[in-house]
Amino acid sequence: MEAALAASRPTIAHVTPWYLPHIGGLERHVETISKGLPKFSFRIITPRIPETDQSETVSENVFVRRYGPVRFPPEPQAKRSSAMRDWIDRFARFLNLRSELKGTTFDILHVHRPPMIELAYLAAKWGNPIALRLLARRLNQLPARGRPRILTDHGLFVMPSTPSPLDIRWFMSWVLEDFDHVICVDRSGFERARSIQMSNPSASSQALIHHIPQPMDTEVFRLTPMPSSSNLIVGYSGRWERDGMFLLRELVDMELPRVRFVISGGATNRDLDEYRDSFSRESVELRPNLLESEQLARFYADIHVLVDFYRGDGCGRSVLEAMASGRPVLRTRARDTHPVIDRQTGFLEDAGAEAFATKLGQLVDQKGTLTEIGLRARQIVEEEYGLPTVLGKLEKIYRSCLRNPSG
Repeated sequence: MEAALAASRPTIAHVTPWYLPHIGGLERHVETISKGLPKFSFRIITPRIPETDQSETVSENVFVRRYGPVRFPPEPQAKRSSAMRDWIDRFARFLNLRSELKGTTFDILHVHRPPMIELAYLAAKWGNPIALRLLARRLNQLPARGRPRILTDHGLFVMPSTPSPLDIRWFMSWVLEDFDHVICVDRSGFERARSIQMSNPSASSQALIHHIPQPMDTEVFRLTPMPSSSNLIVGYSGRWERDGMFLLRELVDMELPRVRFVISGGATNRDLDEYRDSFSRESVELRPNLLESEQLARFYADIHVLVDFYRGDGCGRSVLEAMASGRPVLRTRARDTHPVIDRQTGFLEDAGAEAFATKLGQLVDQKGTLTEIGLRARQIVEEEYGLPTVLGKLEKIYRSCLRNPSG
Protein backbone atom coordinates (compact mmCIF):
# COMPACT_ATOMS: atom_id res chain seq x y z
CA MET A 1 0.00 0.00 0.00
CA GLU A 2 2.78 2.46 0.92
CA ALA A 3 4.61 1.76 -2.35
CA ALA A 4 1.43 2.38 -4.35
CA LEU A 5 0.76 5.59 -2.44
CA ALA A 6 4.31 6.83 -3.02
CA ALA A 7 4.02 6.04 -6.72
CA SER A 8 0.88 8.18 -6.99
CA ARG A 9 2.58 11.26 -5.54
CA PRO A 10 4.47 13.76 -7.68
CA THR A 11 8.16 13.61 -6.82
CA ILE A 12 10.26 16.67 -5.98
CA ALA A 13 14.04 16.34 -6.16
CA HIS A 14 15.57 18.65 -3.55
CA VAL A 15 19.24 19.52 -4.16
CA THR A 16 20.89 20.94 -1.04
CA PRO A 17 24.51 21.65 -0.08
CA TRP A 18 24.21 19.31 2.92
CA TYR A 19 21.48 17.81 5.06
CA LEU A 20 20.82 16.25 8.45
CA PRO A 21 22.55 15.74 10.78
CA HIS A 22 24.18 19.09 10.01
CA ILE A 23 22.88 21.88 12.25
CA GLY A 24 22.29 24.51 9.56
CA GLY A 25 18.98 26.32 9.17
CA LEU A 26 18.81 25.45 5.47
CA GLU A 27 18.56 21.77 6.38
CA ARG A 28 15.68 22.46 8.77
CA HIS A 29 14.03 24.52 6.02
CA VAL A 30 14.08 21.55 3.62
CA GLU A 31 12.97 19.16 6.35
CA THR A 32 9.97 21.36 7.20
CA ILE A 33 8.88 21.55 3.54
CA SER A 34 9.23 17.82 3.00
CA LYS A 35 7.38 16.73 6.11
CA GLY A 36 4.75 19.46 5.73
CA LEU A 37 3.63 18.50 2.21
CA PRO A 38 2.65 14.81 2.47
CA LYS A 39 0.92 14.84 -0.93
CA PHE A 40 4.37 14.92 -2.55
CA SER A 41 7.32 12.55 -2.45
CA PHE A 42 10.71 14.15 -1.83
CA ARG A 43 14.12 12.87 -2.90
CA ILE A 44 16.78 14.90 -1.13
CA ILE A 45 20.11 14.68 -2.94
CA THR A 46 22.96 16.03 -0.88
CA PRO A 47 26.70 15.65 -0.21
CA ARG A 48 27.62 12.98 2.28
CA ILE A 49 29.16 14.02 5.59
CA PRO A 50 30.90 11.78 8.15
CA GLU A 51 28.84 9.28 10.16
CA THR A 52 25.90 9.31 7.74
CA ASP A 53 24.51 6.55 5.56
CA GLN A 54 24.55 6.78 1.80
CA SER A 55 20.76 6.35 1.73
CA GLU A 56 18.14 7.03 4.38
CA THR A 57 14.34 6.97 4.58
CA VAL A 58 13.53 9.95 6.81
CA SER A 59 9.75 9.52 6.70
CA GLU A 60 7.10 7.83 4.59
CA ASN A 61 7.44 10.46 1.83
CA VAL A 62 11.05 11.64 2.31
CA PHE A 63 14.11 9.76 1.06
CA VAL A 64 17.69 11.08 1.31
CA ARG A 65 20.45 10.07 -1.08
CA ARG A 66 23.98 11.18 -0.15
CA TYR A 67 26.83 11.27 -2.64
CA GLY A 68 30.59 11.54 -2.19
CA PRO A 69 33.37 12.22 -1.75
CA VAL A 70 32.52 12.58 1.92
CA ARG A 71 32.47 16.22 2.97
CA PHE A 72 34.77 16.41 5.97
CA PRO A 73 34.89 19.45 8.27
CA PRO A 74 38.03 21.62 8.23
CA GLU A 75 41.08 20.15 9.92
CA PRO A 76 42.29 21.78 13.17
CA GLN A 77 45.41 22.98 11.33
CA ALA A 78 44.97 24.05 7.69
CA LYS A 79 47.53 22.58 5.29
CA ARG A 80 49.00 24.22 2.21
CA SER A 81 47.41 21.56 0.00
CA SER A 82 43.95 21.89 1.56
CA ALA A 83 42.59 24.45 -0.93
CA MET A 84 43.52 22.36 -3.96
CA ARG A 85 42.08 19.21 -2.39
CA ASP A 86 38.85 21.07 -1.56
CA TRP A 87 38.42 22.10 -5.20
CA ILE A 88 39.09 18.57 -6.43
CA ASP A 89 36.47 17.26 -4.01
CA ARG A 90 33.98 19.94 -5.14
CA PHE A 91 34.32 18.91 -8.77
CA ALA A 92 34.04 15.22 -7.84
CA ARG A 93 30.88 15.89 -5.83
CA PHE A 94 29.44 17.91 -8.70
CA LEU A 95 29.97 15.04 -11.15
CA ASN A 96 28.43 12.58 -8.70
CA LEU A 97 25.47 14.92 -8.17
CA ARG A 98 24.82 14.99 -11.90
CA SER A 99 25.01 11.20 -11.96
CA GLU A 100 22.55 10.91 -9.06
CA LEU A 101 20.08 13.24 -10.78
CA LYS A 102 20.29 11.30 -14.02
CA GLY A 103 19.48 8.13 -12.10
CA THR A 104 16.59 9.67 -10.13
CA THR A 105 13.00 9.81 -11.31
CA PHE A 106 11.40 13.14 -10.42
CA ASP A 107 8.80 15.60 -11.68
CA ILE A 108 10.28 18.87 -10.40
CA LEU A 109 13.84 19.90 -9.58
CA HIS A 110 14.06 22.19 -6.54
CA VAL A 111 17.55 23.59 -5.90
CA HIS A 112 18.39 25.29 -2.60
CA ARG A 113 21.92 26.34 -3.52
CA PRO A 114 23.73 26.24 -6.85
CA PRO A 115 26.12 23.29 -6.46
CA MET A 116 29.24 25.11 -7.71
CA ILE A 117 28.45 28.67 -6.63
CA GLU A 118 32.01 28.88 -5.28
CA LEU A 119 33.11 29.32 -8.91
CA ALA A 120 31.04 32.50 -9.13
CA TYR A 121 32.70 33.85 -6.00
CA LEU A 122 36.12 32.90 -7.37
CA ALA A 123 35.37 34.64 -10.67
CA ALA A 124 34.34 37.80 -8.81
CA LYS A 125 37.49 37.65 -6.68
CA TRP A 126 39.61 37.47 -9.87
CA GLY A 127 37.85 40.36 -11.60
CA ASN A 128 35.13 38.31 -13.38
CA PRO A 129 37.07 36.99 -16.41
CA ILE A 130 34.66 35.88 -19.13
CA ALA A 131 36.04 32.30 -19.32
CA LEU A 132 35.49 31.69 -15.63
CA ARG A 133 32.04 33.28 -15.77
CA LEU A 134 31.05 30.91 -18.58
CA LEU A 135 32.44 27.95 -16.65
CA ALA A 136 30.54 28.97 -13.50
CA ARG A 137 27.27 29.13 -15.43
CA ARG A 138 27.90 25.81 -17.17
CA LEU A 139 28.82 23.91 -14.04
CA ASN A 140 25.85 25.20 -12.05
CA GLN A 141 23.41 23.89 -14.66
CA LEU A 142 21.88 20.61 -13.53
CA PRO A 143 20.24 17.94 -15.71
CA ALA A 144 16.45 18.10 -15.47
CA ARG A 145 15.54 16.82 -18.94
CA GLY A 146 12.99 19.56 -19.62
CA ARG A 147 11.24 19.35 -16.25
CA PRO A 148 10.42 22.47 -14.23
CA ARG A 149 13.28 23.93 -12.20
CA ILE A 150 12.86 25.94 -9.00
CA LEU A 151 15.55 27.73 -7.03
CA THR A 152 15.01 28.97 -3.50
CA ASP A 153 17.28 31.91 -2.75
CA HIS A 154 18.62 31.84 0.83
CA GLY A 155 20.82 34.93 0.49
CA LEU A 156 22.26 35.12 -3.03
CA PHE A 157 20.14 38.10 -4.08
CA VAL A 158 20.75 40.05 -0.87
CA MET A 159 24.54 39.95 -1.36
CA PRO A 160 24.77 43.51 -2.77
CA SER A 161 23.32 44.70 0.55
CA THR A 162 25.84 42.80 2.67
CA PRO A 163 29.43 43.75 3.55
CA SER A 164 30.67 41.43 0.76
CA PRO A 165 32.39 43.45 -2.00
CA LEU A 166 32.06 40.67 -4.60
CA ASP A 167 30.16 41.55 -7.76
CA ILE A 168 28.22 38.50 -8.99
CA ARG A 169 25.29 40.32 -10.57
CA TRP A 170 26.07 38.44 -13.81
CA PHE A 171 25.53 35.17 -11.95
CA MET A 172 22.25 36.40 -10.49
CA SER A 173 21.07 37.32 -14.00
CA TRP A 174 21.93 33.81 -15.18
CA VAL A 175 19.92 32.26 -12.33
CA LEU A 176 16.89 34.32 -13.36
CA GLU A 177 17.25 33.01 -16.92
CA ASP A 178 18.04 29.37 -16.14
CA PHE A 179 15.26 28.59 -13.62
CA ASP A 180 11.51 28.60 -14.19
CA HIS A 181 10.76 29.88 -10.67
CA VAL A 182 12.94 31.72 -8.16
CA ILE A 183 11.69 31.86 -4.56
CA CYS A 184 13.22 34.52 -2.31
CA VAL A 185 12.80 33.99 1.42
CA ASP A 186 13.68 37.62 2.23
CA ARG A 187 11.93 40.77 1.00
CA SER A 188 15.21 42.44 0.08
CA GLY A 189 16.20 39.44 -2.02
CA PHE A 190 12.86 39.54 -3.81
CA GLU A 191 13.24 43.25 -4.54
CA ARG A 192 16.78 42.79 -5.82
CA ALA A 193 15.82 39.87 -8.06
CA ARG A 194 12.93 41.86 -9.55
CA SER A 195 15.23 44.83 -10.14
CA ILE A 196 17.80 42.70 -11.96
CA GLN A 197 15.12 41.06 -14.07
CA MET A 198 13.52 44.37 -15.04
CA SER A 199 16.91 45.76 -16.09
CA ASN A 200 17.31 42.95 -18.63
CA PRO A 201 13.93 42.56 -20.39
CA SER A 202 15.54 41.12 -23.53
CA ALA A 203 16.71 37.92 -21.78
CA SER A 204 15.77 34.75 -23.65
CA SER A 205 13.74 33.44 -20.71
CA GLN A 206 12.60 34.87 -17.43
CA ALA A 207 11.87 33.15 -14.13
CA LEU A 208 8.73 33.84 -12.18
CA ILE A 209 9.96 35.47 -8.96
CA HIS A 210 8.15 34.88 -5.67
CA HIS A 211 8.55 36.12 -2.12
CA ILE A 212 7.75 33.16 0.13
CA PRO A 213 9.18 33.29 3.68
CA GLN A 214 10.69 30.27 5.37
CA PRO A 215 8.05 27.90 6.81
CA MET A 216 8.13 27.80 10.59
CA ASP A 217 6.61 25.02 12.67
CA THR A 218 5.10 27.03 15.50
CA GLU A 219 4.07 23.84 17.30
CA VAL A 220 7.68 22.68 17.64
CA PHE A 221 8.97 26.20 18.30
CA ARG A 222 6.23 27.19 20.68
CA LEU A 223 5.60 29.99 23.15
CA THR A 224 7.08 29.17 26.56
CA PRO A 225 7.49 31.20 29.76
CA MET A 226 10.67 33.21 30.17
CA PRO A 227 13.35 31.66 32.44
CA SER A 228 12.87 32.66 36.06
CA SER A 229 16.57 33.51 36.53
CA SER A 230 17.40 37.00 37.85
CA ASN A 231 20.28 37.00 35.37
CA LEU A 232 19.79 37.86 31.70
CA ILE A 233 20.33 34.66 29.73
CA VAL A 234 21.60 35.44 26.23
CA GLY A 235 21.48 32.83 23.48
CA TYR A 236 23.54 32.45 20.32
CA SER A 237 22.90 29.99 17.49
CA GLY A 238 24.97 30.21 14.33
CA ARG A 239 27.81 28.61 12.43
CA TRP A 240 30.93 29.07 14.50
CA GLU A 241 33.28 29.64 11.57
CA ARG A 242 31.53 32.93 10.80
CA ASP A 243 28.44 34.97 11.81
CA GLY A 244 30.29 37.23 14.22
CA MET A 245 31.75 34.70 16.64
CA PHE A 246 34.58 37.14 17.34
CA LEU A 247 31.96 39.60 18.63
CA LEU A 248 30.44 36.92 20.84
CA ARG A 249 33.90 36.21 22.25
CA GLU A 250 34.34 39.93 22.99
CA LEU A 251 30.98 40.01 24.80
CA VAL A 252 31.91 36.99 26.90
CA ASP A 253 35.32 38.48 27.71
CA MET A 254 33.64 41.66 29.01
CA GLU A 255 32.12 39.63 31.88
CA LEU A 256 28.95 41.71 31.87
CA PRO A 257 27.30 41.79 35.31
CA ARG A 258 24.32 39.41 35.64
CA VAL A 259 24.58 38.32 31.99
CA ARG A 260 24.91 34.63 31.18
CA PHE A 261 25.35 32.95 27.78
CA VAL A 262 24.01 29.74 26.28
CA ILE A 263 25.88 29.08 23.04
CA SER A 264 24.53 26.66 20.47
CA GLY A 265 25.11 26.47 16.70
CA GLY A 266 27.22 24.36 14.37
CA ALA A 267 30.83 23.86 15.46
CA THR A 268 33.60 21.74 13.93
CA ASN A 269 36.50 20.36 15.96
CA ARG A 270 38.58 23.28 14.68
CA ASP A 271 35.98 25.74 16.02
CA LEU A 272 35.79 24.00 19.39
CA ASP A 273 39.60 24.12 19.71
CA GLU A 274 39.66 27.82 18.80
CA TYR A 275 37.00 28.94 21.28
CA ARG A 276 37.42 26.43 24.11
CA ASP A 277 39.53 28.70 26.32
CA SER A 278 37.37 31.79 25.73
CA PHE A 279 34.13 29.98 26.60
CA SER A 280 35.44 27.95 29.53
CA ARG A 281 33.99 30.09 32.27
CA GLU A 282 31.09 30.03 34.72
CA SER A 283 29.00 32.52 32.74
CA VAL A 284 28.89 30.30 29.62
CA GLU A 285 27.01 27.09 28.88
CA LEU A 286 27.90 25.35 25.60
CA ARG A 287 25.37 23.30 23.64
CA PRO A 288 26.98 22.99 20.18
CA ASN A 289 25.62 20.87 17.33
CA LEU A 290 22.08 20.34 18.57
CA LEU A 291 20.42 18.08 16.02
CA GLU A 292 16.85 17.41 17.10
CA SER A 293 14.15 20.08 16.83
CA GLU A 294 13.10 19.33 20.42
CA GLN A 295 16.64 20.10 21.62
CA LEU A 296 16.62 23.38 19.70
CA ALA A 297 13.20 24.28 21.14
CA ARG A 298 14.59 23.65 24.63
CA PHE A 299 17.54 25.93 23.85
CA TYR A 300 15.22 28.83 22.94
CA ALA A 301 13.04 28.17 25.99
CA ASP A 302 16.10 28.51 28.24
CA ILE A 303 17.10 32.02 27.07
CA HIS A 304 15.66 35.53 27.41
CA VAL A 305 17.05 37.03 24.20
CA LEU A 306 18.95 35.82 21.11
CA VAL A 307 21.87 37.81 19.70
CA ASP A 308 22.53 37.84 15.95
CA PHE A 309 25.54 39.70 14.52
CA TYR A 310 24.72 39.37 10.83
CA ARG A 311 25.27 42.77 9.15
CA GLY A 312 23.43 42.21 5.86
CA ASP A 313 19.80 42.20 4.81
CA GLY A 314 17.36 39.44 5.66
CA CYS A 315 17.44 37.06 8.59
CA GLY A 316 18.42 33.48 9.26
CA ARG A 317 16.27 30.63 10.45
CA SER A 318 17.52 30.76 14.05
CA VAL A 319 16.11 34.30 14.30
CA LEU A 320 12.67 33.05 13.24
CA GLU A 321 12.85 30.05 15.56
CA ALA A 322 13.67 32.32 18.51
CA MET A 323 10.82 34.68 17.64
CA ALA A 324 8.40 31.76 17.22
CA SER A 325 9.43 30.73 20.74
CA GLY A 326 8.51 34.18 22.06
CA ARG A 327 12.10 35.37 22.38
CA PRO A 328 13.19 38.83 21.16
CA VAL A 329 16.24 39.05 18.94
CA LEU A 330 18.99 41.65 19.31
CA ARG A 331 20.61 42.02 15.90
CA THR A 332 22.73 44.42 13.86
CA ARG A 333 21.02 47.24 11.94
CA ALA A 334 20.61 46.80 8.19
CA ARG A 335 18.29 48.02 5.45
CA ASP A 336 16.04 44.95 5.72
CA THR A 337 15.81 43.25 9.12
CA HIS A 338 12.23 42.01 8.79
CA PRO A 339 10.61 40.62 10.91
CA VAL A 340 12.87 42.14 13.58
CA ILE A 341 11.44 45.62 14.18
CA ASP A 342 13.26 47.78 16.70
CA ARG A 343 11.52 47.83 20.10
CA GLN A 344 8.44 46.13 18.64
CA THR A 345 9.49 42.55 17.85
CA GLY A 346 13.17 42.83 18.76
CA PHE A 347 16.06 45.24 19.05
CA LEU A 348 18.43 46.76 16.48
CA GLU A 349 21.88 48.06 17.35
CA ASP A 350 24.93 49.33 15.49
CA ALA A 351 27.61 46.78 14.66
CA GLY A 352 30.17 46.08 17.36
CA ALA A 353 30.43 44.40 20.74
CA GLU A 354 30.26 47.68 22.69
CA ALA A 355 26.80 48.58 21.36
CA PHE A 356 25.51 45.07 22.06
CA ALA A 357 26.99 45.09 25.55
CA THR A 358 25.32 48.40 26.39
CA LYS A 359 21.94 47.09 25.23
CA LEU A 360 22.26 43.81 27.11
CA GLY A 361 23.13 45.75 30.26
CA GLN A 362 19.90 47.75 29.86
CA LEU A 363 17.81 44.59 29.41
CA VAL A 364 18.95 42.82 32.57
CA ASP A 365 16.12 44.32 34.62
CA GLN A 366 13.55 44.58 31.82
CA LYS A 367 12.15 41.03 31.80
CA GLY A 368 8.60 42.37 31.48
CA THR A 369 9.55 44.31 28.35
CA LEU A 370 11.24 41.22 26.94
CA THR A 371 8.06 39.21 27.51
CA GLU A 372 5.87 41.79 25.76
CA ILE A 373 8.20 42.08 22.77
CA GLY A 374 8.52 38.30 22.64
CA LEU A 375 4.74 37.97 22.37
CA ARG A 376 4.67 40.38 19.42
CA ALA A 377 7.56 38.48 17.83
CA ARG A 378 5.61 35.24 18.16
CA GLN A 379 2.51 36.85 16.61
CA ILE A 380 4.30 38.13 13.48
CA VAL A 381 5.92 34.72 12.91
CA GLU A 382 2.58 32.94 13.27
CA GLU A 383 0.94 35.31 10.78
CA GLU A 384 3.65 35.43 8.10
CA TYR A 385 5.74 32.28 8.55
CA GLY A 386 3.24 29.69 9.80
CA LEU A 387 3.06 26.37 7.98
CA PRO A 388 -0.47 26.72 6.50
CA THR A 389 0.38 30.09 4.93
CA VAL A 390 3.86 29.35 3.61
CA LEU A 391 3.46 25.73 2.55
CA GLY A 392 0.18 26.60 0.82
CA LYS A 393 2.04 29.11 -1.37
CA LEU A 394 4.78 26.61 -2.15
CA GLU A 395 2.28 23.90 -3.03
CA LYS A 396 0.66 26.26 -5.54
CA ILE A 397 4.00 26.64 -7.31
CA TYR A 398 4.49 22.87 -7.38
CA ARG A 399 0.98 22.37 -8.78
CA SER A 400 1.56 25.07 -11.38
CA CYS A 401 4.77 23.33 -12.47
CA LEU A 402 2.94 20.01 -12.83
CA ARG A 403 0.25 21.61 -14.97
CA ASN A 404 2.82 23.34 -17.14
CA PRO A 405 5.99 21.21 -17.19
CA SER A 406 7.66 23.45 -19.78
CA GLY A 407 7.70 26.27 -17.23
